[in-house]
Amino acid sequence: MRTLVSVPPRAQRAPKGSSSARARIAFIAAVTVGCLVATQGASQAAPPESPALGQSDQSVTDALSAVGIKVRADGWIEYDSVLRRAGVSGKTSRVAGVRGKDGACALSGSAQASSGSSRTTYTEEVAYNPATCEFDVLVGDLTAEQAATLRSLTGAAASDVSSTKGAADASSPRGTTGDNAAAATYSRYLKTSWIDPIDITISSQSVGLRWSNTQWLNWAYQRDSFKGCIGSVCLDETYIVSGSDSLATLSDGWTKNANVHFQNVSFALWVVAILGPTGWAACGFPSSSQADFYHTDSVTGRTSGASSWNWNDSKSGACTNLVHHGDETGASYPF
Repeated sequence: MRTLVSVPPRAQRAPKGSSSARARIAFIAAVTVGCLVATQGASQAAPPESPALGQSDQSVTDALSAVGIKVRADGWIEYDSVLRRAGVSGKTSRVAGVRGKDGACALSGSAQASSGSSRTTYTEEVAYNPATCEFDVLVGDLTAEQAATLRSLTGAAASDVSSTKGAADASSPRGTTGDNAAAATYSRYLKTSWIDPIDITISSQSVGLRWSNTQWLNWAYQRDSFKGCIGSVCLDETYIVSGSDSLATLSDGWTKNANVHFQNVSFALWVVAILGPTGWAACGFPSSSQADFYHTDSVTGRTSGASSWNWNDSKSGACTNLVHHGDETGASYPF
């Protein structure tokens, strides 16, 4: 007989006044309870040392289902869509990723917009097949209200975020006097994120560019990562290993590039320490607790006012099968 497990609704991952760090720990507890109950029922307090494969598979499936992740019989992992919960309708398509030498499966995207485009667009990974390195992605345009709702759903409390920023203004700006005073200016930003099952963004990178018909005006980047700290004790922290950025001048515009590598070595330890073999299975049978998240992002502004953007992001290591990708772009400069 299966015992049902109750977990807090994901759309309200942290009650008002509580931190996202506590919500993250509550998520670990939810997975823990789900796995233990599904595996042993109510009479056992600790996971079995050597669960049968069938039992382990079912317990992992039940526990992940409790936090919005569905593992299908054909190997596809489906994620609860935060885009849909923000009230956004869109189109889903299947895309092929590229597997690197380290086994990481990279997901990439690119698009362009004409001068005068004002759309804000969000692309979300809603399913992933680790065996075939394929992804199902949902793409939708956002209203201002939907964009605000989406950021509220995926953001962490300010005290739980580590930020690194860089920015520059043109050293000798033109277009301020004479005929150039009324020259049009244009903007483009791109933000890519890795998001956990309770909608906490564990790593993200934003890159932006402002320009005119004659020169670039401003560029900026921002890198945010989750730190699960209560007081001075950090139990679950994602940190930057390395990062770089550059500005390239083209024959008809400028490209701002930013790359960053984040790492976490603590979350998997929590899950496996509490769950034992079942936690190890839920995290994809990792050989170590290390999880790596990569963001490679760029935006390009053309002298015509048109713009383009592209990203190539990947994840690998412990528990990254629980994490999905999102990216947002718009014709503004939110820095």
